[in-house]
Amino acid sequence: MFRSFSVLFLLCAINIVMFAQNSPTLFGQTKSINTIPSEAVLYEQMSGVGTNALSSQNFEASNDAYDNQAADDFVVPSGETWSITSMEIIGAYWNGTGPVASANVWFYVNNSGLPGSVVSEVLNVVPSDGAATGSLTITFTTPIELTSGTYWVSLQGNMDFPAGEQFGWTEHNQVGNPSVWQNPGGGFSTSCSSWGPRVATCGVGAAPYYDMAFRLNGNSVVPVELTSFTASVIDGNVTLSWSTATETNNSGFEVERSFNGSDFVNVAFVAGNGTSLQIHNYSITDKNLADGNYSYRLKQIDFNGDFEYSKIINVEVTAPVEFSLAQNFPNPFNPSTKITFGLAIDSKVKLSVYNLLGEQVAELLNSNFTAGTHNVSFDASNLNSGVYFYRLDANGIDGQNFSSIKKMILAK
Repeated sequence: MFRSFSVLFLLCAINIVMFAQNSPTLFGQTKSINTIPSEAVLYEQMSGVGTNALSSQNFEASNDAYDNQAADDFVVPSGETWSITSMEIIGAYWNGTGPVASANVWFYVNNSGLPGSVVSEVLNVVPSDGAATGSLTITFTTPIELTSGTYWVSLQGNMDFPAGEQFGWTEHNQVGNPSVWQNPGGGFSTSCSSWGPRVATCGVGAAPYYDMAFRLNGNSVVPVELTSFTASVIDGNVTLSWSTATETNNSGFEVERSFNGSDFVNVAFVAGNGTSLQIHNYSITDKNLADGNYSYRLKQIDFNGDFEYSKIINVEVTAPVEFSLAQNFPNPFNPSTKITFGLAIDSKVKLSVYNLLGEQVAELLNSNFTAGTHNVSFDASNLNSGVYFYRLDANGIDGQNFSSIKKMILAK
């Protein structure tokens, strides 16, 4: 009788052990592993780990009811953009030795203290390191770009239960919002078929380890920081000057101008300095402008096409106090150029073009003009390459006379 009871007890014990190993469990023991990052660290909570690794695993089809995820939050500081190139976690295997075949990683926006919509997902990526121990390093072929704000990250190991048993993500002291967990299939019989606070609502783990152990690596992208933008006016020319303290992926600046409240138009492009932490100074002159009120702004453009406008600055170009004839611009030219002249008073104006033999080849103006700065375009499409002269004759209404000749080069 005693022998029969002993055999029966042994069989029951074996059945209990076999039953326990045939169903996934919520957590197993872990070890605190001090991993050294190989890249610049953007965010880290790896030093306050607990003693348990908590299930965050995608099982084979027959155990889909047990599929679950853990997620934890982090903050990208105001004014920064993160380019996340890898993620590291402390994790472990239990009831078996693994390894995971691959992992899934999701990044979510924050929605009232829980993961909201997905901003990026990387599925079935093979760990670049740590698969043997469960403390995984996941490298992103395409960096995850996040602007300032609160986000959630979830890592889930892909591993069949019969092959490697179980994988889990190690618990950590709370930083920010408590970590969350979900088991949509309900296999673990918790109250969290959707995201809920892992300890307080789901009952997965215990205080004080409300968070998960992970690290995010990559680069903090500093935007183009414009420290000054000014304008000065001399003789109908507006010189714009600006400086940057830092630049990131800066293709350059489009200079845009508005005249007397009209729409902005692009008048020039100035190349940027890519990515730099040094001070850079820029300057450009918008030449030979007519009298009036002008507004300028910079359109800073990244290499990927993203852009941002600067503040708007306003200047006034006033009438000259004396007669003048400016050098044509551009010079040399092909086939057209702009000629600017200034009138101190209302005048009868004649503007003509001559060749080297002194022969008039074009009459551009022969009419009355008010005092101020004026521009005229000269199209030399029908002329041969060579040196030409343009002459301004102005007869003022007060009897003043002005005459000036400038040389220009047509280079076809």
